[in-house]
Amino acid sequence: MRILSTVTLVEASPGESVDLVLDVVNTEQVIEGVSARVIGVPASLVRARPATLALFPDAQGEITLTFVVPASFPAGRHPLTVEVCGSTPAARPVHHDVELVVAARPRMVLRASPSMVRARRRATFTVETVNRGNVPLDVALRARDADRSLNTTISPSAVTVAPGEAVTSTIVATGPRHVFGSDLDRALRVEASTADVEDSLSLMLRQRPLISRGLLTVAILVAILAVWAVIFLFGIRNVLGADPVTKVAPASFFAASAGAGTSGGAPAGALSKEGVVAPGVGGTLTGVVTAQSDQAGVGLITVDALRMSRTGMVVVASAATQADGTFTVAGLFPGSYYLRISAEGYDMSWYPDVPTELGARTVRARAQEVSEPVSMVVTGHPASLSGTVQVGDVTAPVVTTVVARPAWAGADEALEYTTEAAADGTYTLTDLPAPGTYDLTFTAEGYQPATARESLAGGQSRFVSDVRLGSTAGEIAGMVTDGVVPLGGVVVSTSLDGQDITVGTPTLGVVGSFVIPGLTTPGTYVVTFSKEGFGDKTVVVDLTAGQSRSDLVVSMADGVGTLTGRLVDGAGSGLGGATISVGGGASSATATTLTSGDVGSFTIAGLVSPGSYTLTFTLAGYEPQSVPVELVSGVQAPPVTVRMAPSLGAITGRVTTAGDPVLGTDVVVTNGAQTWTTVTSSEGGSAGRYTLSGLTPGTYTVTVSVGGSVRATGLVTVTAGASVTRDLETTG
Repeated sequence: MRILSTVTLVEASPGESVDLVLDVVNTEQVIEGVSARVIGVPASLVRARPATLALFPDAQGEITLTFVVPASFPAGRHPLTVEVCGSTPAARPVHHDVELVVAARPRMVLRASPSMVRARRRATFTVETVNRGNVPLDVALRARDADRSLNTTISPSAVTVAPGEAVTSTIVATGPRHVFGSDLDRALRVEASTADVEDSLSLMLRQRPLISRGLLTVAILVAILAVWAVIFLFGIRNVLGADPVTKVAPASFFAASAGAGTSGGAPAGALSKEGVVAPGVGGTLTGVVTAQSDQAGVGLITVDALRMSRTGMVVVASAATQADGTFTVAGLFPGSYYLRISAEGYDMSWYPDVPTELGARTVRARAQEVSEPVSMVVTGHPASLSGTVQVGDVTAPVVTTVVARPAWAGADEALEYTTEAAADGTYTLTDLPAPGTYDLTFTAEGYQPATARESLAGGQSRFVSDVRLGSTAGEIAGMVTDGVVPLGGVVVSTSLDGQDITVGTPTLGVVGSFVIPGLTTPGTYVVTFSKEGFGDKTVVVDLTAGQSRSDLVVSMADGVGTLTGRLVDGAGSGLGGATISVGGGASSATATTLTSGDVGSFTIAGLVSPGSYTLTFTLAGYEPQSVPVELVSGVQAPPVTVRMAPSLGAITGRVTTAGDPVLGTDVVVTNGAQTWTTVTSSEGGSAGRYTLSGLTPGTYTVTVSVGGSVRATGLVTVTAGASVTRDLETTG
């Protein structure tokens, strides 16, 4: 198989498609079903038309590859390789390198949730900056209101957004005091800008008054009623006499209040049988729950207040601790209560610090009072941390050590929990005391360490965000010689991220030494050594993470030569696409004869001179040919002309009926192992003729079929490089 296309650059715009047309030649000896695929981009982004191209031997056809470039496809140059291969098991794939150049198209959209907030003074908005383009964006955010009455803060106000990602910022808007009146709308506009694109959106703070119209109306009515009540009481007092107004209530009304009981009333501290609390007599219990591990307050712990009944403990009221561990249980009947704390992932505990109600002590709730805070300690179940460490593309597994150290005040500084990440980067730290906060450290040889901080609740199995380790820079160093002594003035070059890096060897001091620093690791580098009068030398160096190679010794041979020539067939016509192998000397090289222009010509440069070499030419359908050549120092070798004899033959002939040509009928040729089929020509000058080429020497059977039935057959012997004629006369 051979690709004739010379296109090496394909330009596309995001969101569009572009075609690459490949001319393919079937160089095999059988009919092939040719298919193409692209290495370097997802298969879903490429369509091949046709999916399979049927080609006779030596036939040529086209395959069109359509690249569908999504709108978010990264801008820049993307090296790709097109692989073309036949369907037979013996088919060898051929490759063609192209570069896909995607133009930059920056696009940005702002989204807000919510876009309108109703509050007294302060509103918080969440704004997302979405990158819908194909280049990273450095975005600056700012907010402004028309009347400049709002005080706004944006966090963060400058963000970097990768293609296809969204970054969230928080906007806090604070308005001036609004005491009386209706809701007041204060508009706010958020603007996002980069060097290329801009976008904006509108937000609204609907500011409520401190005193609404309805509340003001109620206050006025209450004031009017109060004035009338004063006037009424003043009149009654002066009309009905000077006796003071009195009120008598039974003692049971004050059953739950503090103080000694009275005749006919309930004893002090008694509770209503029906559970009804008299107005204003409820008590409140307060306290704080801290963790056994880090002594810090623990949130979301359930606190139950219980009292003993005839049937056992009864939960009277419950509350949950705040983020700082404080709790408040309000509306309790005056009396004594047991306090119990519990939550998923934590051990149950009773006040003051016992696991069951046996040994627990009560806390007293007094009417209309808030108790002194009580302290309780909760013990969390062991927790675990899991995650993945990414170290980039490496050829050998990287051992990453993960260490977790307690980050709370008073923790033992020598206490740490250690594990090693697996070959795929995953790790798990188990049996961590919880709740608590831990500092995680990730270290690997040749990589810069990374840190993270994670908080754990009791019994929690937490998955940590992936951590990417950045490797330290590496370098390549060594010595260049001419085989005996160090060699100065050598140009040493390689490439890093598409940029060429060039250094040289000194001619004074440490002659022949070189250093290429600051190389990204891990990575593979092709280092080229060149000097006038010497053959170029290329060395491939693999660097692991953070590795520095200083033991490279390169020997450059003194003197180079060039071989030129042309490969032709027996008639003197150039043969293109032949492979040339150079061997037998101090240098080895490969080349290909030209398929256009001066077809069959070739040039092989950079061979060590003086030297003796053997050139071997191979081309499908021809016998391999080898010729010796000699390079003399300082003398240009004369051009070499090489002739190749065909290794395949052909069968040609004419199919007739009563002397008239038979048009468009099937002709089948077989040697018993393989079968070839063609059709007789329908054109005027060659009507009834057929030709099958690319046949190996041997005996073949030629059969003519009309309407599915055999009408003529014959034997023919094919010799290398010859075309045998076999005419056939059909019957019936």
